[in-house]
Amino acid sequence: MPLLVILIFQFFVLLSVTAQESFLQSVRELDIGARASLAYDSNIFGISSNVYADALSTSSTKEELESRDDFILNFSPSVHFSKKVYLIDITGSAGLSITRYIKNSKKSFIVPVTTLSLDFDESLKKRLSTNAKIRFDATFDLGQHVDTSIIEQDLVSYTYLSLSANVRYNHSRKFGIGGGTSYTFKDYQSGAIQSYSDLSILPLSLRSFYIYSEKLDIYSEYSHTRSISKDDSVNAADSATHSLNFGLNGEYSPKLAGKLGFGYAWQDYEWSNISDTSDFVTTIDLSWTHNSKTSSNYFVNRQFSPSAQGTSMLNTSLGVRFNHKLTDQVRGFSTASFSDIKYVDKVNNHSNLDQLGFGIGIDYNLQKSIIIGSSYNYNYIETSKESYDRHTFEIYASGRF
Repeated sequence: MPLLVILIFQFFVLLSVTAQESFLQSVRELDIGARASLAYDSNIFGISSNVYADALSTSSTKEELESRDDFILNFSPSVHFSKKVYLIDITGSAGLSITRYIKNSKKSFIVPVTTLSLDFDESLKKRLSTNAKIRFDATFDLGQHVDTSIIEQDLVSYTYLSLSANVRYNHSRKFGIGGGTSYTFKDYQSGAIQSYSDLSILPLSLRSFYIYSEKLDIYSEYSHTRSISKDDSVNAADSATHSLNFGLNGEYSPKLAGKLGFGYAWQDYEWSNISDTSDFVTTIDLSWTHNSKTSSNYFVNRQFSPSAQGTSMLNTSLGVRFNHKLTDQVRGFSTASFSDIKYVDKVNNHSNLDQLGFGIGIDYNLQKSIIIGSSYNYNYIETSKESYDRHTFEIYASGRF
C-alpha cells in the first residue's frame, strides 16, 4: 500500500512538472509588444492650401476639417505568437492602434489589427528543399487603416480584409511551377475631402521557374487581376488587368540579392466608353550589403492599380534607402523617392501627379528589447494645376518583451 501511494504521488508530480514545462513553453512562444509615438504633420489631408480653402467653403466637407496641420499621438499595444509545427512556421499578432489628433479631434480613432501567417519549410527563403518538393505560404490580415494618402489626396479610412496564398512545386532540381492569389477587400468610410466606393481586388498568378542555382531563380509569370468597385455608375476601377513578366529572383552575389522583373500589361475596362490601355511594367527590389555597417535598398515599381475614387492609375515609383550602423546601439537611415502617377477617370479624362520625397531617421537601442528613435520626411507634390508640400516629424519608442 505505501508503495502504491508513492507511485501515485510520483505520477502526479511528473504530471505537474510536465504541465508546468508545457505552460512555460507556451509563454515563451508569446511576446508582448508596444509602440508609442508623437508626430507632427504639416498636411494631414495631403492637399494644397487652395483645395483646403475650397473644402472649407463647401458645406458637405467643412465640418470634417478643423486644421490643415496637426500633432498626432499614437499607442499600439500588441501580442505576438510564433510556433513551429513540424515544417510549418505559424506566426500571428493581435493588437490595437489608438490614435489621437490634437487639432482634428473628430479624426481620432481606435482600430484593431490582426495578422496570421503560415509558412511551410521556409517557402519565402528557399528555392530548393531537402524536406519536400511542394511548399506553400499563406497570410491572413484583418484590421482598420487610417492614414494620409497623397495618391487619393485625403485622410483615408477603410476596414480591410486580406487573404493570400502561394504554392510551389519543384518538378526537378532545375524546373518548378507555382501559383498564387491574394484577395483584398476594402470597406471605405467617408473621406474628409473625397468620396469613395468599396473596392475588392483578386489577382491570380501562374509561375514557372528555372532553378539556376540554390540561391537564384529565373522565372516567368502570368497574372490576371480583377478589380470590382461598388460604384454602380461608370467608373474606371471596374477592370481586368493581364500581365506577363520575366525576371530573376534570389542572390546574385554574397552582397547583392533581390528581384528583377520586367513585363507588359494590358488593362480592359468594364465600361465601353473608357478606352482600354497597355504599357510596360516593372518590379525591381534589390538589397546590397556594402559592409558590416552599411547597406542599401533600391526599388523600381511600375504597375496598374484601381482607385476607390473610381479612377485607374499607372503608378511609376523609384527610390533608394541607405542604412548605416553608427555604433552597436545607434543606427541611421536616409531615403529618396520619386513617383509619377497617371490617372484615367470615369469619363476617360487623363491627369497626372508627381511626388518627390526625402527622409532621414535615427534609432537607438535603449535596452536589448527597447528602441527609441525619430524621423523626418519631406514630400513635394506637383499636379497639372498646382504644387504643394508636406513635412512630417516623428519621435517614437517601441519594445518587444
